[in-house]
Amino acid sequence: MKIKFPIVLYPFLLVLVLFLFDKIFFLPIIVENTYSWKKIERKFYELKEDLFEVMLDVSKKDPSKQIGLILGSSRSGEFDSEMVEEFFPNTNSFNFAAPFGPPSFQAYWLERVLKTKLPIRYVLIEVDPLLFSKSSIDYSLNGSYDNLYILNHIDFFRSKTVDPWSTKTTGFSVDEAEVYFLKKLFALYKYPLDPSAIKANNKEIEIGFFPGLSSGITGKEHKRGYIDKIKLVNRAKFGALPNEIKFANMDLFLERDAEAMYNQYLRGSSLSPTQIFFFKKMLHLLEGTGIPVIIYFPAVSEPLRRKMQTDGLLERFNLEIRNQVSLVSKVPNSKFYVIDPNVDPNWKCKDFVDSLHLSGACFPNLLPILFPKYLR
Repeated sequence: MKIKFPIVLYPFLLVLVLFLFDKIFFLPIIVENTYSWKKIERKFYELKEDLFEVMLDVSKKDPSKQIGLILGSSRSGEFDSEMVEEFFPNTNSFNFAAPFGPPSFQAYWLERVLKTKLPIRYVLIEVDPLLFSKSSIDYSLNGSYDNLYILNHIDFFRSKTVDPWSTKTTGFSVDEAEVYFLKKLFALYKYPLDPSAIKANNKEIEIGFFPGLSSGITGKEHKRGYIDKIKLVNRAKFGALPNEIKFANMDLFLERDAEAMYNQYLRGSSLSPTQIFFFKKMLHLLEGTGIPVIIYFPAVSEPLRRKMQTDGLLERFNLEIRNQVSLVSKVPNSKFYVIDPNVDPNWKCKDFVDSLHLSGACFPNLLPILFPKYLR
């Protein structure tokens, strides 16, 4: 007996076939060959899950030690447990910083850590206008959160207001949630095909300043090794990635880099209501807990600081942060501290690799400023 397939179902069948074909591009071997080896940011986000498991395992093996939690961007990625234990003895500090890690990403991991009921000694939260910009969420939408967290925090009815600090919202905008789920569902949306990336991934990397001289490894091999390094530091340094760049870049370069950063993230745009919401959420999660919370303005180069002062942006941002902290500090048993090394006279080492990142040689000068005696 011959069964006729209704012609009206052909379009649906075609869509299903294309949907299933798209899933091939989620396979690790395909991603490794088609997604640029230079794009490593997503892995920093994804491997926080691995760090979380390390934290649970370490705490189970040594329950006598308390937990320190570091939340922020790559500018906080240097702070490792050995450094901080000098200031907080008998404490294992886990570094959940990631490239451009915005408050929404910080809040996600803060909530998950708080739910473990582990004894938390302190929480360090990095804040600045760049992390509150509308595009700061791009990396985290590509490699962080989970479906339920996004669904529980979608704001379907966000009203547009001139002032993002007064916007009434309940989390992610519909557009942000849409991007997250599209990347979850469609491989070619998350990993768009790029013929030049395929070629570069399988080509040996040239050594800088020596055209034609090969390093002996391909782009994808280099990326594979870097991912292994992240997993290693999750265990050896509890997520902190040592900053091996210890030099000061030229003033001209810092000026140009500051201009580029400002133009890309802040010029002509207001801050993100999503990030403001999640920052406030973190404060409310930590109010009344007795946990010392350090709200930290990262050290930035003078050219970038001048740029962020344009139109009073930095001044307004710092004032709003302090106002929000002041409100939650009124709750009994709340311990919030706002620390800004940029205006601290004890900050002497001001060598920058680029407009955002301090030289690795300067971090020992920064730590006593972030963790003063009165806080400990």
